[in-house]
Amino acid sequence: MTVTGPVPAAVLGITDAHTHTWIEPVPGTRPGLPVLFDQANIGAELRDFRASGGRSLVDCQPGGCGRNGRIMRELSESSDVQIVACTGFHLRQYYPPDAWIYLPATTAEAACAYFVEELTVGLRETQSLTEPVLAGFIKIACEADIAQVPEQLLEAAARAGRECDVAMEVHTEKGADAEKIVRRLAEYGFPPARLIICHIDKRPDFGLHRELARAGVTLEYDTFYREKYQPERNVWPLLEKMVAAGLDEHVVIATDMAEAAMWTRLGGQPGQTAFTGQILPQMQEIGFGEQSIQRLMSGNIARLLAREGRQNQGGA
Repeated sequence: MTVTGPVPAAVLGITDAHTHTWIEPVPGTRPGLPVLFDQANIGAELRDFRASGGRSLVDCQPGGCGRNGRIMRELSESSDVQIVACTGFHLRQYYPPDAWIYLPATTAEAACAYFVEELTVGLRETQSLTEPVLAGFIKIACEADIAQVPEQLLEAAARAGRECDVAMEVHTEKGADAEKIVRRLAEYGFPPARLIICHIDKRPDFGLHRELARAGVTLEYDTFYREKYQPERNVWPLLEKMVAAGLDEHVVIATDMAEAAMWTRLGGQPGQTAFTGQILPQMQEIGFGEQSIQRLMSGNIARLLAREGRQNQGGA
């Protein structure tokens, strides 16, 4: 399910499995948080991405902390880049103090109903449109200690994901508590096979990654451009080990470009085109086979985002 409607999973094409295309400033939050709200330049860079061979982006900004589904649809239509939006919740710091999602009185039932609403009726900020934008998956965020995440929100996300049969991406703080996250969501009935653990390449423990993959979990790697995480020493060798172990069906590739400083058109580097212009060629240079590359950059995320059963619309 994209912001412009359902598409067959087979046409998702080269896909950045976790990024951000629009983040409005949120009153009441601390200064210095990431924002992306220059529509002209963002649109131009998405066109650059499309021209370079990129096809789709998975946007991980939930409602209430800067998301705008109306503009995301406009960006998609103007660039011919397919964008998949999410429902769910982010870290507490990205919301104003009175955000209802984090109020102690918010129940699992209320949060679950909200997530299901955005998956089946439309993102709240688009529900007045003739054709509201639907969320295509659930994105949640965990602090470094899972005990700091409201239990009712974990329960709600698992219930909504199970009810609507959609994938869930989970922000982690450098992979912290990944094992506990998988177990906790499974306790609420959410299947590991629909779960994507994000930023876990910041914790480059191959043994851990292997065990999570064998349990059915998908791992999202996104530090390819982040020199402070030493990608040549960490993420690339880790990715090579996962491919060599035959676990490439459990990894998706992303960039997490939430900061304006990463967008060329906004004055930074490396830009959206690096996904196809840097990451893809390096995979080829290392010697990954065509099947592995297709899985890592397209097939795996398309399979996870596919909506089955009663939620299936147009093969999406």
